[in-house]
Amino acid sequence: MTALNIKTARIWIKSPGYTAEDITNYVASVLKEMRFRRGIAVVYTPERDCNIIEIEYEPNLLKDLESLLKNSGCMDSSICSALLSKSIIIPVHNGSMLLGQFKKVVFVDLSRDEGLKEVIVVGEGVFEVS
Repeated sequence: MTALNIKTARIWIKSPGYTAEDITNYVASVLKEMRFRRGIAVVYTPERDCNIIEIEYEPNLLKDLESLLKNSGCMDSSICSALLSKSIIIPVHNGSMLLGQFKKVVFVDLSRDEGLKEVIVVGEGVFEVS
């Protein structure tokens, strides 16, 4: 029987503030370093006014997302965290993230604050034995 384990890592994103950044490769790299084979990966940010989403990382789609947020009136309030998410869950099989077609893991910073922003990656499942 294979035991399930949990490993946690942190990623620091250098953000100019008010941005959306594709962090898929960062997350994949962390999972590879963990030697994560299968299970679920949770990608979370504790940062105020920041979110993690899964979306096609395409300029027109990101503009549409920005328009949606502006029209909802949440651009300057923490209500965006209710519309967007602080975390996503990604299935992992054979060491690969099972994202939807063309989907990316995107860090959304709605703050106007420049600086390092924290993202936490948790792998829960089966890891290769060293």
